[in-house]
Amino acid sequence: MDINITYTASHTDYKYNDGGRSKYFRMRYKKDITGDCVIRAISIALDLDYKFVWESLFEIGKNIGHLPCDKRTFEKFLIDNRWIKQKTLTINNNRKYQLHDYPVKNCIVHTRRHLVAIKNGVVNDTWDSRNKYAYSYYTEVPRDFSLEESK
Repeated sequence: MDINITYTASHTDYKYNDGGRSKYFRMRYKKDITGDCVIRAISIALDLDYKFVWESLFEIGKNIGHLPCDKRTFEKFLIDNRWIKQKTLTINNNRKYQLHDYPVKNCIVHTRRHLVAIKNGVVNDTWDSRNKYAYSYYTEVPRDFSLEESK
């Protein structure tokens, strides 16, 4: 399936963003930071409430027998919300992009054991992950594009 995606060749900035977790859970100390990158990245990229995403992923996971951070769980949530997986982008010589040079302005990027939201060309996360290499990524399907036609 081919979808037009806007690429830019710019240096990506970083913004601290907990995706709304601090609204519901304590975030005062380093020990309060948990492995919630899936929930955080989806909340940020899709502009959804953290607790809504948290509850939705747990419900999907419960129904299919997997944890919320399992790829099968969060990919189902993303597909249901019109986001699809894209292949890894590479630079010449088949090298992967690092997040600080990532050309897609709005997406969720899968790095090694981590998901990161890039919103308006800015990496949004609780830590600066711009030096990480990007693998696959997820983008929103345009409203005028039918997911049924692409199958």
